[in-house]
Amino acid sequence: MDEIRVIARALARIGKEEQLRNTLLGMLTPTRAERGCRLYELYESSSRGLFYFYEEWESQDALDRHTTTPHYKQLAQNIRGLLEGAFEVNILDSLG
Repeated sequence: MDEIRVIARALARIGKEEQLRNTLLGMLTPTRAERGCRLYELYESSSRGLFYFYEEWESQDALDRHTTTPHYKQLAQNIRGLLEGAFEVNILDSLG
């Protein structure tokens, strides 16, 4: 199967930036330990409260397993009140 690349975006509500940052940071260690995770990095934009995950997974199956883990489910629950808008997940297609 082909490797899967993902960029996910989260924008914090005003006043929730630090709480969202800490919540997202909590995903790094358990996700990096998952079978099939090749790369999992968190970035903060120069725009306050805007965060990006860049992810590489060995397959769609590995990414699908990620979304069933306890830490992913906990993240989905914990960020509900912290976000301005939706948590955006984009699967990328290489153009060259």
